[in-house]
Amino acid sequence: MQELIEKNTSFAVATIVKAEGSSPGKVGAKMLVDENREVIGSIGGGCAESIVIEEAIKILNTGESKLLQLKLEDEEKGGIGMLCGGTMEVFIEPIRLSPKLVIIGSGHLAKSICRLGKFLDFTVVVIDPFAEKEDFSEADEVVSASETEALGKVKLDPNSHIVIVTRHKYDEQALRSVLDSKAAYIGLVGSKNRINLIFNQLMSEGVPKEKLESIYAPIGLDIGAKTPAEIALSILSEIIKVKNAKTGQSLKEFIEI
Repeated sequence: MQELIEKNTSFAVATIVKAEGSSPGKVGAKMLVDENREVIGSIGGGCAESIVIEEAIKILNTGESKLLQLKLEDEEKGGIGMLCGGTMEVFIEPIRLSPKLVIIGSGHLAKSICRLGKFLDFTVVVIDPFAEKEDFSEADEVVSASETEALGKVKLDPNSHIVIVTRHKYDEQALRSVLDSKAAYIGLVGSKNRINLIFNQLMSEGVPKEKLESIYAPIGLDIGAKTPAEIALSILSEIIKVKNAKTGQSLKEFIEI
């Protein structure tokens, strides 16, 4: 667990908390499943373990713990396809590290996004050839290099959220560099016309339209943001909405009077 934490890798811990009758694992047995489906330890193997691995991956995405009840009998008897005859209860707990916010760009808006991101407990990384640490004192890491060079040093995983805000200097190049990453969120600042120009260029190079449809561009939620601080709030609100798999609706919409 400590090694995974040091690598900034999220993982789930599966623990057998109850076992009755014949079962492949005993109470207290543990297994770790990381975001890359690497498994450490065992809760007994077989179909039960396969099911727990799949549930662990789902739980890493939702962030919610789950108590999984497994009937170790034939599927015709309502079981999971095992013939042990007993039952197991497995508690699966996600260990999600601080979400990472990767800002590509170093202008006024990038500074506002950095400040707000750190306030919201993101691990903040700023990438830009002209970025200076003194200008981004809140950032955990400032990489003063081109995005192509820097992204070889920065780990992009399902816990990463990328904001491209280069003031159009190298938006297209930056987007091209992160399109195939595992990042949970990729957002691009720009007008609709600017976004369409970039997307059309990338599609002409063979980038599938479906991949571009997953990009959040124009970026942010529609709150009428004008100032850099308001735009940063709009962007971070959208990132949190995506991270937590929520709708972004006003809470009053869920109340009937």
